[in-house]
Amino acid sequence: MRLPFAAALAMGIAWAPAAVAQDGPPASQFPQPAPLPAPLSAPLPAPPSLTLDEAIARALAAEPRIGAARARLDAASATMDQADVLPNPELGVELENFQGSGPYRGYRSVEATYGLTQTVELGGKRGARVAAARADRLAAGQELTAAQLDLVRDVRTAFAAAAAADRAVVLAGERVRLAGEVERSIEARVAAGRETVVQADRAGIARRQAELAFDQARQRAAAARRTLAGLIGATPLPGALSGPLDDAWFLRLDLPAPAADGPVPAETADLQRRQVEVVRGRAAVEVERSRAVPDLTLSAGVRRFRESGDNAFLVGVSIPIPVFDSNRGAIARARAEAAAAEADLAAARLDLDRRMLAARSSLEAARDTAATLKERIIPAAEQAFAFSREGYRQGKFSYLEVLDAQRTLAEAQADLIDALQGFHTARAELERLTATTGPDGQR
Repeated sequence: MRLPFAAALAMGIAWAPAAVAQDGPPASQFPQPAPLPAPLSAPLPAPPSLTLDEAIARALAAEPRIGAARARLDAASATMDQADVLPNPELGVELENFQGSGPYRGYRSVEATYGLTQTVELGGKRGARVAAARADRLAAGQELTAAQLDLVRDVRTAFAAAAAADRAVVLAGERVRLAGEVERSIEARVAAGRETVVQADRAGIARRQAELAFDQARQRAAAARRTLAGLIGATPLPGALSGPLDDAWFLRLDLPAPAADGPVPAETADLQRRQVEVVRGRAAVEVERSRAVPDLTLSAGVRRFRESGDNAFLVGVSIPIPVFDSNRGAIARARAEAAAAEADLAAARLDLDRRMLAARSSLEAARDTAATLKERIIPAAEQAFAFSREGYRQGKFSYLEVLDAQRTLAEAQADLIDALQGFHTARAELERLTATTGPDGQR
């Protein structure tokens, strides 16, 4: 009984390229919803479609993680400004020889000393401190860039998932319509005595299964929209982001994407972040080395002898003797952390190579699969389904063959949605991995 359907499918596959070449590629591989009847009164203006660029802009403006990263960058800038200042001088007042006994009773013999003390940093402490603060600011900037790029990738992925879910809803609705048409056709044949009631029951079960799949597709679409709404700052509640999505790009496979082969760019955002960590580690070593050099303390003042009314100047110099603490432990720790940062950079290069290879492979596989489905399989499945329905009306095919052809077409259309979503997801990941600057063009 499956031979006629197999012949129809083979004829469809053979005729599909010719039909496509003659009539041109179809505008869409997915069924479109039927137009609504004309309203009796003037319709309300349709809400504007949400574009991908608008979704990304809204997400960057609303995401708390981006605000936190910006605040950390401001904090690092303030730290860099603070690192360049000199130590403050100290003003001191010292009173001696008063409220004692004998000649020192009261304040007749008091001696007052007024002094000024200044610490002079040695060993390049100030320069090392400024360099470390500058490295911290670079690291905060790289963290902001990474957070922005991660968010852009997540929005692209969520937008593609929402677009795929919307098209899956339309496809499921078309399956319900086709299942209803087939059921009505079988009921007519049953009424004419040309088909058994069992086939009508099977058609009814197929229709109800299609309706169940339609409800499930709508639930998945709602969940995908809630995920997208949560990323762009909308309320992630049922009904949020209910307007249309501008997803005309979803069916395109010719969108620009990073090269599918070639070496990994040396200046990607992830590698820059690791390189900045190496710079931070080396700067920390210099800071600890400078701390091993004792600072010089200079003091000057004047002393007044109340009893005689004379004055005298005082000058002093002091410096710690690094007998017990030469900061060797802190220097060793900073060196170890710098070595760890260099090892992390090497590991990041290897990890980026692996992730790039996986993303490129996924991109090419999804693109080839989607192209094959669009150009060959779906046109052939559509023709095979049309042939099987017409053959069933003429009594040449059985209902099972019609059902098999319908299932084949539906699976091919669903596979195309999955392949397109996989293509756009891999493209978003590949663009994230190869990005050298943030969305605002800053490193």
